[in-house]
This record gives sequence, C-alpha cells and structure tokens, in this order.
Amino acid sequence: MREDLGWLTDTWAGIVAGWADHLDPSGANLLIDGIHNRADSNGSYEGTTRMLWGIGGWLSSPTRPGTVVWRDRSYDLEHLMRRAIVNGTNPDDPGYWGDPVQSGAAQYTVESGQVAYAIWQTRHRVWDGLTPDERRRVADWLMVCGHPPESRWGNNWALFWALNHAVRDALGLPCDIDLVDDVMKRYLDDVYCGNGWYDDGPARGTNHFDDYNLWVFASHVLAWIDVDDGRTPHRAAKLLDRIRALMQHVPSFFAADGAYPEYGRSGAYKFARLGALLWAHRHGAWPHSVGLLRTIVERHLRWYLRRGAIRPDGTLRQALTSTGSPAIRESYISTGASYWATQAFGGLWSLPDDDPLWTTAPEPLPIERGDVHRVLMEPGWILTGTRESGHIHRFTTYVSHYPAKYAKLAYSTAAPYNAGLGDGAPTPDAMISLHLDGRTSHRVVNEMEAIHPDGWIRYRHAHELDGTRAVFDTIVVPIGDLHLRLHRLVNASSESVPTIEGAAALGFDDGDTPGLIADHDHAISAGTVADRAVGIRCWDGLRRPRLPRSFADGGTGNVVFGRNVIPFLEGVLTVGDVVVSTVFLGTTRQVLERGFPTLLVSRPTVGWRDDDAVDVSWSDRTMTIAWPPAADS
Repeated sequence: MREDLGWLTDTWAGIVAGWADHLDPSGANLLIDGIHNRADSNGSYEGTTRMLWGIGGWLSSPTRPGTVVWRDRSYDLEHLMRRAIVNGTNPDDPGYWGDPVQSGAAQYTVESGQVAYAIWQTRHRVWDGLTPDERRRVADWLMVCGHPPESRWGNNWALFWALNHAVRDALGLPCDIDLVDDVMKRYLDDVYCGNGWYDDGPARGTNHFDDYNLWVFASHVLAWIDVDDGRTPHRAAKLLDRIRALMQHVPSFFAADGAYPEYGRSGAYKFARLGALLWAHRHGAWPHSVGLLRTIVERHLRWYLRRGAIRPDGTLRQALTSTGSPAIRESYISTGASYWATQAFGGLWSLPDDDPLWTTAPEPLPIERGDVHRVLMEPGWILTGTRESGHIHRFTTYVSHYPAKYAKLAYSTAAPYNAGLGDGAPTPDAMISLHLDGRTSHRVVNEMEAIHPDGWIRYRHAHELDGTRAVFDTIVVPIGDLHLRLHRLVNASSESVPTIEGAAALGFDDGDTPGLIADHDHAISAGTVADRAVGIRCWDGLRRPRLPRSFADGGTGNVVFGRNVIPFLEGVLTVGDVVVSTVFLGTTRQVLERGFPTLLVSRPTVGWRDDDAVDVSWSDRTMTIAWPPAADS
C-alpha cells in the first residue's frame, strides 16, 4: 500500500476501537449514543452484525494480521468476531441477538445475510475454530432467520434470504438451494430493468430506485458470486454483466469534492455505497480505470470524515454529519444501524495486498473533466453539473415513501435537501406548494409521470392542505447548474390558491452568515454562503420573490448543515395558470463573477397547447414536451 493511503488503515483502526470500546459485556451488542428504537432494547445488535461487513473483509485475507492497533492499543478482530457470533447466536446468553420467532421482528433476517457472509469469509480463521455446539447454535440461528415468507418476493429482502441459504450450502449446513436459485434467477430477472438497474419491489413497474441498487442488490449479488465459487458460472457471468452496466453510471454521481447528491431512504448508511464499487473491481466488473476508483473512494470517505460522520470516540453517527439533522434516519434506523457503512471497508479489505488500487495514482472525476449530463431512463433520474462548479444535481421522476427524500424537484450537492418535517410535512425546498396559514404542502404521489431521453422530466401531482386540493402539471428541464421549471395549475378545490415555490435549501452552520437577497427588479430570490449559492428567478409575472427564510422545520432539518433558509417565490394562482421559473444551484464564486441576474439571464419561451403538449425554448434548447401515448393505445 502507498504511504499516502495509510489514512485508510488508520480510519479503520479508529472505527474498530470506537466499536470495540462500546460493546456490552457479551461483546454482541453495541452501546452508543443516538436515537433509540426497539432494536436497541439491550444495546444495538445491528451495531455488531453490521460491523461484520468490515471485519469479514479484513479477516478474509489469510495473511493479514488478526489485530489492528489504535493509539497504542491492540484489538484482536478474530477474538472480537468469534465472541460476537458465539454469544449473539446463543439463546442462553444475555447478549443473544434474538430471532424472528422469539421477537416477532423480521429484521434479524436482514442481519443474517451479512453475518453468514462474514462467517464464510473467515471460515478458516473463525468458523473452523468454533466448537461443535457453537457451530450448531450459529446454524440454528441462521436457519430460524432464514425461514422464507409465504409470499415471495417483495423487495430487496429476497437477497438476505438467498445469501443466508447460499452460505449454509457452502458450509455444509441444512439449506434450501431452490430458494437461492429462485432469488438469483427468477426474482432478479423479474425486477431487472436494464442498464444495471433493479426495481426494488416484487416486479418491474414498482418504480422504486435508490442506493439499495448499490448497498443491497449489487453488494449481495457480488457476495453470492463469492460464495457460489464458480458452481453456476453462466448465471454469475450474467449478473456480473448487469453490475458492470450499473457501474458505468456511478462515477457521474460524485461531485469534485467527493460529495454525493443525497437522496432516498437509509441515508444513514453514508459511504456504504463504496463497497459495491470495490467488490465490482475485484470481480473485474468495474468498467473504468483503477485511478478513477481510487479518487472516488478517497474523496467520498474524506467528505464524510471531514464533516464529523465519525464521532471523536470512533463511533458512527446516525446523522450524515456532526451538524446535519437526525431526520436523515427512519424509524427503523437504530443507534447501530449506520454500521452498514462498513460495507465500504469490507470492499476495501477484500482486495489483495497487491491489488493495483493500492499503488495506482488517482485520476480526475467525470465532473472534473467536463460538464455532466446523463439521462438515466430506468430509475427516472437526470444528472447534471458543470466543471466550473464541481457540483452534481439529481432530478427525479418517481415518488416513493418519505416524500422529503424522494419527491423534491432536485437533489444537489450544492444544496442538500431538508429531511426534517415542520407541522408534520416536508419543507418547500425544491418544491411548488400550497401555502396556507404558514403551512406548506408537498408532492407525495404522481398521477402521471414521464422522463425523456432528450433530458426532461414531467409529472402531474396532487397536493392537499387543510381541505384545499390542487393538481399541478410540472416540467423540469436541467442544463448544467441551471434548471427550468414549468408548472400549470390543472385544477383546484377553489378558483384560486396561494402558492410558494422553493428553489432549494441553502444550508449553513452556526458561525456562517448567509447573504440573502430579494431582487424585485429581476424577480430573483437568492442566497450565498461560504462556497455555495442558490437562486430562483420568476418569469411569469404572477408571483413575487421573497427574502429567503426558514420554514416550519425551524431551519434545522437539513441533512448536511445545522441551519438552512430557502429562496422562494410567492403568489396566488388561478386554475389554468402557467408559471415559469429558472433555478441556479452552484458556487458563490460563480455569483461573485457574474451575479444572479446574469447567471439566470436566459428567458424561457413557453407555449402550453390545448392538447397538453408544451413548446419550450430556453438557453440553447428548443423542444416540444408531450405526454407519451398510453400503453394500450
């Protein structure tokens, strides 16, 4: 390993120390700060079962030392892992993890996948050293956690069952190999959408896409290929081809500083997404240079480390950063659930000591080589960004659970979103909303949606607030650090409705002083802080720019920063009205050099036809945006 990569080993050692120093007396559960849920009743078992992603990778090399050293203290990973699985799977031990039969909770099924995989990875160092009784209890726990549901299969959980049974087969334990085949063949074929993407549901058409494509679908498929060990080479090759296709897109998601346009549920898993990239590389399914992979790994990890994702005591936060809102978590995220992030280290340490990653020089990211513009039809995303700003912006089509995490008009590294709710609803960052008595609505479901290879997204979405209902037809056209928004009020429960439209959240931390403007001459609401800038310009004459402010979350709901304000437009709309805005998401330097009026100078020309086709001319683009024909027409 190059000397300049020693920080990776140091970071890992610090995580090991923080974890080991906070284990309960059994060594099977983690006792750390955070927001507790039912999985934390006796400490977090997930904090241990998920740490096995990293430990399994470290111990997978037979020549790697079993101990790591942090600040002159030595930690024996073989001993720590053995103690965890022996006591965690022993129903008579106070540290017993539990099981679905005893507790009625299915979460143990999730955990059994990586526990099984880590046991397989360390079979010569840990499993072979267990007594017959200890092995029997581990096998019993895997079996009770691996009992399949009557209805197969509903979502990514299918892979947890498959990996559990595949490992049991490899270790000579009782298993259902037909179950494994059903998941790895029929189910994965049923949810595969092309170009590497899996739809996280019972079949294609659910339209649920997020980072589970990386930290479950890709990671568990690659783990299964390891365990399968060449027994079904044709299937493995087909699945690797899909992963290779997925990896084609991945580098374009990373901003120049390593940031990622945070989006979707389980954001508390942070840098876990790196694990799939590293395992893909090990299997020859990384279609880019090794130098590019090294850049992504280093910058993405450092982005989180520099922002306090790991506490000073070495434990992992649930929040993304030291100041970011805990609203990034969902109710199922226990204090130890964020240790899923150690998939990144599991991928790193699974590489042999002579892998080229350790010696290859880093190479520039796509956003450093030129502007990014990618239309990803299967997940319904458009990625854009400019080399000048170094930021990446994600525009989304589909809506899923947790509207703040899936339904905003844009998710950007320049303006991370607000996950925190106010009065039970998301804030209006990157959203057009009803606005009544200080409360705002939010998109929660689409009535229709479309994404086009030409680079536009369209959806019809209903809003309800305090008895008022409205339906908007929205079009988003992104170019670089700008995007055009068109909204038509299709119908409403009253002839006119009060609305606001938020640009995006301008996040900052205590000690920062944002510069805020409401420029009525140019109809711009905007703000700058440190090295980021957000602005929205109104082109319709029906609304007015307002001074950016926080909303019902009190300005504390941002996933990255401790504070936030939202530049916004406000006005009363009548059914049939069409409103037009352009939004800038970028850097303060760009604003200082050109000013918001110049950055947002391009006036759109919009013609909304009676047949709902829309003629648009903006910047250097001219297009007609029409709903696609119905599937049965």
